[in-house]
Amino acid sequence: MTENLVIITSIINTPNKPLSYSNTRSIFTRYERFEQTKHTIRSIKKYIPNNKIVLVECTDFSIDEKEYFKNNCDIIINLIDNFKEKNYIYSSAKGAGEGIMTISALKYIITNNITCNNLFKISGRYYLNNQFNYSLFNNKNNIFKKIDHTSLFTALYKVNYESIEYLYKFLLDNFNRMINAEGYEAIFNDIQHNVILYKNLIIIDQIGLSGRVTVCGTNYIG
Repeated sequence: MTENLVIITSIINTPNKPLSYSNTRSIFTRYERFEQTKHTIRSIKKYIPNNKIVLVECTDFSIDEKEYFKNNCDIIINLIDNFKEKNYIYSSAKGAGEGIMTISALKYIITNNITCNNLFKISGRYYLNNQFNYSLFNNKNNIFKKIDHTSLFTALYKVNYESIEYLYKFLLDNFNRMINAEGYEAIFNDIQHNVILYKNLIIIDQIGLSGRVTVCGTNYIG
């Protein structure tokens, strides 16, 4: 059994299409996004022991990209040729893209009976910083950070193994809200109404993540 399974949701080559809240989807080039995602992977290997990395992508990889991910990730789920999933990822509803990528990863984990103690999810291009405290995550709790009283931070969170199927079902049950461009973090706040997910829910203030916001380049440290 893998101690720590880490899902990275990533799009190296973003489409030139607006989001519901921004005409600019990403200020970063494909090369920059690739380099930032390498940083994501290096930080996981540095700060999370006994890890297995599941990369979820939607990019027709170059030779260099394909080789790098093959050598540095344990499982690669590339949705570029999946018409339905790709349409959600390329849509103006960012939450639908993030949601379908996470759903795809969870479905793969469940279908293939992959077990772990902790399941982390991190958004590609963000990276764990020196404020990341693994001991806060290595337990039976579901660890999240609050943005405000109506939203949970979704760029990094962790759930225990027993919660994986419940998270999968939660995302499926709320996918129409994502398609309708409802705020992804606000949707996640409703896991507090899910008995199983809420039972072990712990909110922490310092989650230990850094990165640059894709639509504007603002530095995030939290």
